[in-house]
Amino acid sequence: MKFKIIFILFNIVVVFSFLIVTLMPLFMLGGDYSQEFFKESWYLFLIFILAIGSIDTYFVVNWKMFSLLEAENWDDLISYLEVKIYKSKNLFLPMVKILANTYLIKSNMPGIVKLRDFLRKEKPKLLKKMVIPLSVPLFIDGQPEKMEEFFSEFINQKGVVKVDWIKFLYSFSLLLNNKKDEAYISLIALCNSNISPILKLLVIYSLNPFEGIAADEKFVCVDQNKKKLRLKYTKEKMEQALESVNDNVLVLVLNKFSKEAIDWLYKES
Repeated sequence: MKFKIIFILFNIVVVFSFLIVTLMPLFMLGGDYSQEFFKESWYLFLIFILAIGSIDTYFVVNWKMFSLLEAENWDDLISYLEVKIYKSKNLFLPMVKILANTYLIKSNMPGIVKLRDFLRKEKPKLLKKMVIPLSVPLFIDGQPEKMEEFFSEFINQKGVVKVDWIKFLYSFSLLLNNKKDEAYISLIALCNSNISPILKLLVIYSLNPFEGIAADEKFVCVDQNKKKLRLKYTKEKMEQALESVNDNVLVLVLNKFSKEAIDWLYKES
């Protein structure tokens, strides 16, 4: 019901605004000048109508999906999207994201694996944009070897979304597999790159326990960055940065580890 009301109000506001823009020259400039204005600017009105028509068409075509979302009818939503994606092969990123998130809500790990395998076969470019949410079953099932294999596939590819986070998850999987030398090289490379503060913290926290790190590298990549982060961000701001990570899956997977890293950063030595 809310979705329907929003849709109707949106169209009322758009039509009202369109009428104001259309009629204002007539009232302000008079008949003769307004005719010249419309002759020179007619294409703007056409673009406006096409844009609004496209938006309305999108909502009408996907009306059932939005209605099921609003009603939180997850089972029917999954059934609807599976038909659209697997049978009709409507492989559009928003629709695929909604299906992946709905699988997560229902804790349907086999569904996520099925979606991941389907995208790998049918549209690999789309898989590059969905690496992190589609990796959740690997974390849930505790499969560090498969985690390493999966993330290594994307760390050097172009067009991968959140590639820095994927590189960190790859390093994390190396640590879980006790491949310390490879993990160290990967983490050092990340530490020396321009990454977000919360990711920088996770990297230096992961590097801190390493033994045998060269003194200069340890100072630059751990001690120096630790001081920089402490000076620039209070603990509250760093916690806000964690909460503002624009990926619920990352927060879910790394929540405990991230909180431990924040406590470590602000722990008095």
